[in-house]
Amino acid sequence: MDGILITAAVIVGVIAMIEIVTMFFRLPLGCDGPSWVMVLPVFAEDSCFPQRLDRLAARSCGRTNVMIVDYSATDQQRALIAQFARENPDAVIISHQELEKILSKTFAIEE
Repeated sequence: MDGILITAAVIVGVIAMIEIVTMFFRLPLGCDGPSWVMVLPVFAEDSCFPQRLDRLAARSCGRTNVMIVDYSATDQQRALIAQFARENPDAVIISHQELEKILSKTFAIEE
């Protein structure tokens, strides 16, 4: 009976390791993989915005575009966004009205 339990535990352990490797350590796909967009809303009340923008700059993670949506950005936040956009060619700065148009067009939502 102990042999069967040990064998089952080894098999489950191997399967778990394979799952971990394929889920968490897989390299981003090249041009063949599906592209995705990251949307970062900007509000004047967001006191952690500079840290959030730094974290976003550090982790590109295979995305193809970053949409920074200006809801109520302050002048300081706009300066940070402009600097981020200069350093990251995949960044797009849009207003929340433009985002609504893009989403309604993408998902065929009637206005």
